[in-house]
Amino acid sequence: MPSQQATPPVTDRAANGRPGVSAHPSDLPVSKKIWDRTAWKDAAFFLRYLRPHFNVFIPALIALALTAVLTVTFINLLAEVAGKGLGGAKGPEWMAELKHSLMVVAGIVCTQAFIAFWRIMLFAKASERALAALRMETFSRIIRLPMSTLNMRRVGELASRLANDVESMRETLVMTIPMLIRHTVMLLGCLILVLQISVKLALVMIATIPVVIVMIAIFGARIRKLTRKAQDDLASSQVIVEESLQSIISVKAFANEAHEMARYDQNLGSFLKTAIRAAAPRAAFISFIIFAFSLALIVVTWVALTMLSEGEIPAKDLSRFAALSGMIGASFAQFSELITQLQRTLGATDRVREILLEPTEPEVPNAPVTRFKGEIDVQDISFAYPSRPEATVLREFSFKAQAGQRIALVGPSGSGKTTSISLLYRFYEPSTGRILVDGQPIADMALPTLRRNLALVPQEVLLFGGSIRENIAYGKPSATEAEIIEAAKKANAHLFIEKLPEGYETQVGERGTQLSGGQRQRIAIARAILADPAILILDEATSSLDAESERLVQDALDKLMENRTSIIIAHRLSTVRRCDQILVLSAGTIVERGTHDELVNKPGSLYGTLARLQLE
Repeated sequence: MPSQQATPPVTDRAANGRPGVSAHPSDLPVSKKIWDRTAWKDAAFFLRYLRPHFNVFIPALIALALTAVLTVTFINLLAEVAGKGLGGAKGPEWMAELKHSLMVVAGIVCTQAFIAFWRIMLFAKASERALAALRMETFSRIIRLPMSTLNMRRVGELASRLANDVESMRETLVMTIPMLIRHTVMLLGCLILVLQISVKLALVMIATIPVVIVMIAIFGARIRKLTRKAQDDLASSQVIVEESLQSIISVKAFANEAHEMARYDQNLGSFLKTAIRAAAPRAAFISFIIFAFSLALIVVTWVALTMLSEGEIPAKDLSRFAALSGMIGASFAQFSELITQLQRTLGATDRVREILLEPTEPEVPNAPVTRFKGEIDVQDISFAYPSRPEATVLREFSFKAQAGQRIALVGPSGSGKTTSISLLYRFYEPSTGRILVDGQPIADMALPTLRRNLALVPQEVLLFGGSIRENIAYGKPSATEAEIIEAAKKANAHLFIEKLPEGYETQVGERGTQLSGGQRQRIAIARAILADPAILILDEATSSLDAESERLVQDALDKLMENRTSIIIAHRLSTVRRCDQILVLSAGTIVERGTHDELVNKPGSLYGTLARLQLE
């Protein structure tokens, strides 16, 4: 993580023994649920992002407390005025006192409105800045997750965490938490005043509060568990949307719109079912609060009238007590809805925290990027994907490449060609063996140092949805205009770019769909030229092109491969005839190696058989 970003919190070891993964609520004992899974832990999570903005947040809290105190004072003064009007003579002295009280009330209202404006502004500034930091940290975490983790998560799910879950937190920080604080201050203020009026009546009313707190703990745990599941179901439905839109050509080509709608409807139905289930305890909780306070109101009214009839409390004090009790009841009524909203947010918080706790790729800030010579030494590599440890993809895979040589990887699909490139990039770590570049193990290198010396031109180029200029400059973000144009010329892309109405500012569309396959390939080659790698990887870079596009692309690739170590993955053997070494893979093992002429002339050679089928 960059030094300016907050460090992810440390969580307990999960029930399965893996560090850094939060335990599920159902895995925890009851006492741990009541303590660890309460809002305190999540409040600390929020405060971690609010702390850099305390210079704004703390004045907002002070303003919030002031407006709450002014509200209680306003109600208390109005109740006093009304109480004085219920009894006693109403002469000139009383009218003067009434005018003075009303002037004070008007002053309180104006002051409250002024402070409320700044309170809302300050809360918005602190909260939005904190959430921007949370969004940035979450995205930074996602983008730096290792490939093994990303392959186990779907794009739509991660997008949902960044969009829906963080948005739920925004509502809590901007609205729910300030309202909770406001009503807490008002509740405490009113309780102090009613205790001053009548301890007996106040204790009768306060007796209901412990019961409410217990019910909050009981219903809150259930609501949180269901809202967490609802967030998961919503993320699953988001996955369907992402996948359908990313593969919209296939969807339409197979006329599967109805199938995708059915998939989305099924996932949305699961979310709807869970959301409705979550509404039941929420409704029961709110209903209980209404019932409890209605019952308390009846009891308090009966006790109050009894005390009034026996002269234990004057009528004017009773009117104040009634007004303040109404505020207490209104605050508790708000608490029920605010707490259920908070429980919904805590379910979303859990999922975001899980992402923030995922281990990322090792990062070395300000790592020096020295240029490699390009010597590669792969020593007895064996590898199986973490999701399928029983299926070995590469077995005792070894080869050496001198600087500037061209190495071809040939073999059927699934033989391990692309996997070997993933290991060179350190997207994964080998199970056994090691890879050296320029005599140094890549496992000891900083990832930026390694990866900025590599450049990949894939078979299927997916451009970013910006301009052609931006896509070429992705190989070197600091490139000048002249460098971008020179790279495009070397990639045989400059001529077609100039013919476009907006030239280099032409928008390529979603994933580059506004350009042809050959045009996308040449943009990818221009990007690689700009990156100026020591080691170039070509993954079936010309296999899907027509003859004219292939000629232009191959010419550009020849220029790109000059004075660089190149690894070429190919099914079409015409692209590898001039390579210094050809490695023939089968089931993750190198079964043949040599030059084109050596392998073609070798009796019983698999490569020779393939060459005769393709080249003769």
